[in-house]
Amino acid sequence: MVRVFVVAAVLFVALVANLTYLQVIAAGSLEKKPQNHQAIAQELRVKRGQILAYDGTVIAGVIARSGYYYRTYPHGALAPHIVGYSSVRYGRSGIEASMNDYLVGEAGGLGARSWVDRLLGRRVRGATVRLTIVPSVQRAAQDALAGRRGAIVVLDPSSGALIASASSPTYSPARLEQDWPRLRKDSSAPLLDRADQSLYPPGSSFKVVTAAAALESGKATPTTTYQDTGTYVVYGGRVTNYHGEIFGANTLTQALTFSINTTFAKLGDQLGKAGLVDSMKRFGFWRVPPLELPGGQVRASGRYHGGTLLDPSAPMDPLQVAWAAVGQEQVLATPLQMAIVAAAVANGGRAMKPYVVQEVVSPTGEVIRQGKPEPWTDAVQAATVAQLSEMMQQVVNAGTGTAAALAGIQVAGKTGTAETGATNQAWFIAFAPADAPRVAVAVSIEDTPATGGEVAAPLAAAVMRAALAAGGLP
Repeated sequence: MVRVFVVAAVLFVALVANLTYLQVIAAGSLEKKPQNHQAIAQELRVKRGQILAYDGTVIAGVIARSGYYYRTYPHGALAPHIVGYSSVRYGRSGIEASMNDYLVGEAGGLGARSWVDRLLGRRVRGATVRLTIVPSVQRAAQDALAGRRGAIVVLDPSSGALIASASSPTYSPARLEQDWPRLRKDSSAPLLDRADQSLYPPGSSFKVVTAAAALESGKATPTTTYQDTGTYVVYGGRVTNYHGEIFGANTLTQALTFSINTTFAKLGDQLGKAGLVDSMKRFGFWRVPPLELPGGQVRASGRYHGGTLLDPSAPMDPLQVAWAAVGQEQVLATPLQMAIVAAAVANGGRAMKPYVVQEVVSPTGEVIRQGKPEPWTDAVQAATVAQLSEMMQQVVNAGTGTAAALAGIQVAGKTGTAETGATNQAWFIAFAPADAPRVAVAVSIEDTPATGGEVAAPLAAAVMRAALAAGGLP
């Protein structure tokens, strides 16, 4: 009898422990599992909050059917990688994931009304999330990328507000359930947010960072002269110009205007690893830009090896420094990061914290969260900014970026053509108007035989034109 009692007691304790684990410790994770049909039904009974664009355009709406609520997309797929999807079968991404507690009425800041509704069994309503995305600019960016692989990011340099963020190939959130098997198998990765997640060699667009370091350190001025023979030999290796071009005597301004690799390799040699890395860090490299997106959807730029971000203190020999100064070697950047580089120069040397949530409004109309401009990092001094801006204007007026010129509006920019094997990664970063910047942009195109000036600069021009015509930017 004693043995039977002991066995029964042990089983009882195990049962209590298991129930405690299921009902307390694992309750949250179990509730969110797709196999939990009760949780799915409960979720669909919540009137999920809308996601709006900056002007109030409904990007993700809601419709009731037979007592359940479903997402609608009245204006089609607008900024799908930023807005994300919300699926009871496949989970959530983008703003749908990061702002889910607000959208389903569970966030603490929503006040007593939400909790009273839950206690009384009344229908819970989620909060509305309004983004900084400007529809006309977002559409222009998406249209510009049609048929290409790449990304376009547009920022308001004075506030850090994300005006547009386009990634291509793309997908339709409205068809997620039907298209999921195909989307997951598609080698072009349409679900990937290339604007914030993809890391590319920035090529010569990175020369803005190198030029800033050279000017700040006093190692060069816009008129410092160099001699180019087409090759710069350093540490047993050599740096060459694109297609083996030879430019002869050139100034730093001309080196940026015509993207002379050898001159920037020399600058890298003069700056050394410490000087170059310090400039990168001041522009935000090695930091994750704090957009209000789920962890992992925004990646830090910097030096990578085998997919791993190297510490800034990782060793670099002089040849590596020279190639890094040109924007190659192991330097990788997201389009968002390169847009921040352009925005920092446009904003007097200070990069603002990028943000995409303009405000969150409760079901009763109360603004419970407000996006606001905040400094992120001081990249360069005002005197350096003036020099950089003049140099970047020459890129567009007379150099490799003439295809980005806008009638009656001065543009400051920098092309980039990173060689990635048989094809190129084409870049263009810019801001406009140069004398009173209102918009900063980064365009990055994958797997193209063309240069940044040929393929990326015209797209940047189209998007900047749309942004400057939009008015009422965040």
